[in-house]
Amino acid sequence: MWRYCAVIFLVGAFAGCTQYHAAPLKLSAGADEFAARRLTEVQLRGEIVLLMPQAAAAWPPQEWDRAELLAVALTQNPQLAVARAQVEAASSHEITAAEAPNPDLILQSEYARHDSHPWLYGLSLNWLLRSSERRRLDVDIARLDTGGARLQLMDRAWAVRSTLAAALSDWESGRRRLSLLARLAAAQDRLLAVEKQRVQAGEDAPSEILSSQQARIQIERQEAQLREAVDADQAAAAKALGLPPQALDGVTFVWPDWGEPPPVDEETRRETRERALLSRADLAQAIGEYAAAEAKLQLSLARQYPQFVLSPGYYWDHGIAKFPFDVGFTLPLNRNKGEIAEAHAGRELAGRRMLALQADIYGAIVAAERAEHIARAGADAAERQLQAARRQKQTADLSVALGATDIQDQVGAEILATRAELEVVEMRAQLQNSRNNLEDALHAPLSGPELALAKSLSPIAAGGGS
Repeated sequence: MWRYCAVIFLVGAFAGCTQYHAAPLKLSAGADEFAARRLTEVQLRGEIVLLMPQAAAAWPPQEWDRAELLAVALTQNPQLAVARAQVEAASSHEITAAEAPNPDLILQSEYARHDSHPWLYGLSLNWLLRSSERRRLDVDIARLDTGGARLQLMDRAWAVRSTLAAALSDWESGRRRLSLLARLAAAQDRLLAVEKQRVQAGEDAPSEILSSQQARIQIERQEAQLREAVDADQAAAAKALGLPPQALDGVTFVWPDWGEPPPVDEETRRETRERALLSRADLAQAIGEYAAAEAKLQLSLARQYPQFVLSPGYYWDHGIAKFPFDVGFTLPLNRNKGEIAEAHAGRELAGRRMLALQADIYGAIVAAERAEHIARAGADAAERQLQAARRQKQTADLSVALGATDIQDQVGAEILATRAELEVVEMRAQLQNSRNNLEDALHAPLSGPELALAKSLSPIAAGGGS
């Protein structure tokens, strides 16, 4: 009967095992699927609506703003998909931590040739009894690891946002500069034509044309370099979005306050600074690592006490039924001093890293705020210079209309005004980059449509820190 029971137990145990199912990867299909991604996909609309319900009103949008593109990046970026898979892997470890240890089954047999009952049959179990305190600590450590994976997902999401904002800013700057360079090239061509006429009329020496020709060649070089940079910026934005570069061809992107970020009031600065210094995603991750180090120290302290092992069994010992029940336990003669010392050092290291990161965040915020102040002053100075150049052009236009000067001076004034506009665009690009750096240090948007998206993501952020 006992043999039958043992067989039934083993069959039942193996029948409940999880079956293996193959999941082969199809690399060619994956490459084709990625190359076919577009912003107009219906499936993409369903994913974006979860983050931005207002996106369901009109699809696809005629114009894309930063918030809509950020929603695309949050759902399509492959690196974020990897981070989500890491969260799933970490959360599955909680199941392992909560499980009781499996017992060891030992089957025994013996044959005595000259005995009236020659056979001995037996089985025994070795069952480790994990204390409730150790089980609680193991589960806490697993939960902290899962929380750390969620916080790492949030940190990577912000890194994607930062990369996307930088690429879009550079892309917008390049497009505006290309437009101004085209105007500058047209003005330079008119100036070159006027100078050629004056040379042909004998009013100027042929050497006067040389500087204008060199300036025109320099503009062509700038246009070629800038087109290459714009293509690279478009590719960088597409990479952050999780799309192929050609998916952004013909896409209308709007950033109304580009280069002119609105000033932030002191109260908002104080709140965002305090929030960054206390709960920025990477800082919260460091806090979680310190909590995990604390739990590991408690677990190492618990391991200096014995663990009990129960060993019940049954033996048919040559005609005699025996039911042994053994109790074993570990003898931590070294009091687990080595593991405890390592856990103490690990907790100290985690605390130092957390404080160092907090100091780095504080320094980055202060430096970014000062850089934005300096960049804003530079942009204001460039704007004043542009106004002066425009007044000079108006004066030249009026003089030509009155016949007080020739068209050469008018075109020269137009060139100076266009170059002043280029300087303004470059200074505004620096100001926008400084604002992007400040938002990156704070891990929070300070203006624009992303503020509404950030509010919709706040419940997700709260869950990530749990």
